[in-house]
Amino acid sequence: MAEVSWKELILIVGVVVVCYWNSLFCGFVFDDVSAILDNKDLRPSTPFKNLFFNDFWGTPMSEERSHKSYRPLTVLTFRINYMFSELSAMSYHLLNLFLHAVVCLIFLRVCKLFLDKKSSLVAALLFAVHPVHTEAVTGVVGRAELLSSIFLLAALLAYTKSKGPDNTIVWGPIALTVILVAIATLCKEQGITVIGICCVYEVFIAQGVRTFCTVFSILLQSESDISFFLFKTCFCFCLFHAMFATLLFVHN
Repeated sequence: MAEVSWKELILIVGVVVVCYWNSLFCGFVFDDVSAILDNKDLRPSTPFKNLFFNDFWGTPMSEERSHKSYRPLTVLTFRINYMFSELSAMSYHLLNLFLHAVVCLIFLRVCKLFLDKKSSLVAALLFAVHPVHTEAVTGVVGRAELLSSIFLLAALLAYTKSKGPDNTIVWGPIALTVILVAIATLCKEQGITVIGICCVYEVFIAQGVRTFCTVFSILLQSESDISFFLFKTCFCFCLFHAMFATLLFVHN
């Protein structure tokens, strides 16, 4: 797997800083008020264990009025922010900017699994500046998405190393994947969807697509009726497999 070079790191981090520099001077807005200003779980006077019994907004999970959004690790980062700078919004936004840069760098590593070096860099740069990320980066509560994305992508990278050179299972990366999935989920619930992504990777990349493409290539070179019949059969099987896997992923 290709590593991220210093030039790529500087370029991506520089682009992220240029795009989101103005966010450092924003205050707390919208849901930030409930998650930061009104959340007692950030205060040192609140017992640390409360983070694991309350929802994202500081309401006990057992209460009916609870939002049921369980993200204790994200709240923990808010508490660390508060410990160093209390309610100085700049420190919260600065950490969000840093986390977005980390996400983009890990995304670059993932792209290098499937694309060449230049295409991977272009994809990572487009990912870094895409406006769809604006809310996650500039809104402090968007840190849940940033943290979850970091560990989700890291889990996928770990899973790609779970297959040995002789097709044996390497248990170390699998154990690491399980841990990273748990951490991603504790940052935001959607982190668990990486299980579906790993399944898609296993079926269509590690096991399936390359084999199917090889079969298709051989069959296309033959003009016999039986070869054409086998080609259609394989194609239908692949299509069904893809649809089924997609449905599983969506419902996850």
